[in-house]
Amino acid sequence: MKNWPQIPAGVAEVEYRQLIGSPDEPKPRSRHPDQIYSPVGDRATDACVQRLIDAIGVTAADYGYPDQPSGQARIQFDRAAASALRDEMDISWADAGSTRLWSFVSLVALPHLTYWRFGFDNRERWIASDLTRHTWSRLWWQAVVFQDHEELLGRLQESELNQLQERRIIGGDPRLISTFALAVLEANADVPRRRLIRDATKRLRRILVFVDPLALDDGQVREMCVGLVKESATQIQRSVV
Repeated sequence: MKNWPQIPAGVAEVEYRQLIGSPDEPKPRSRHPDQIYSPVGDRATDACVQRLIDAIGVTAADYGYPDQPSGQARIQFDRAAASALRDEMDISWADAGSTRLWSFVSLVALPHLTYWRFGFDNRERWIASDLTRHTWSRLWWQAVVFQDHEELLGRLQESELNQLQERRIIGGDPRLISTFALAVLEANADVPRRRLIRDATKRLRRILVFVDPLALDDGQVREMCVGLVKESATQIQRSVV
């Protein structure tokens, strides 16, 4: 695993303001004069950063970059970019939790694509404060927790992913999040899926106060998730009648 460059919060704020105030479109860079690293581990070289820039650039071009993408193209880009980020950024979960690392990615390595994807209006997409909303950290985590279950990731809407990823007790467990997502997608219920996943997520969070999914085998986790989704569907149907 590699120790990727990071920029402190103060540097990130300056970079963001400079990008907003510049008449030119943002340009990618493989390093920043004020970048820092975690104290242990092999450092990612400028060449590693450049490979990331090139890989995500190719993916963006597949979905219309530099032209403004349609709504559907943006979602398709996110799904494809998630896998590319995971493949190019061989980092530990500890480093992936660093806001300074993701600020480097959005503001230094990929500012042109951050801008293309979200513009400047939402500061959280640029300066990493909430990693579930940051342009690139959310995609890396999606790819990691849904690894070997990419077809599930492709079937979920962004709002549905938010329900799962923004709850760390669910989103931090790859087996749990993929099993729960599959239970929702396979639910044979005549109810709006967005409402179903919101209600079922609440039920899952409540039961996780008392149940440690790490103590369960795959079949038990599956049974728990399917049961909770069925409970939600039944309750929603009753409330409609």
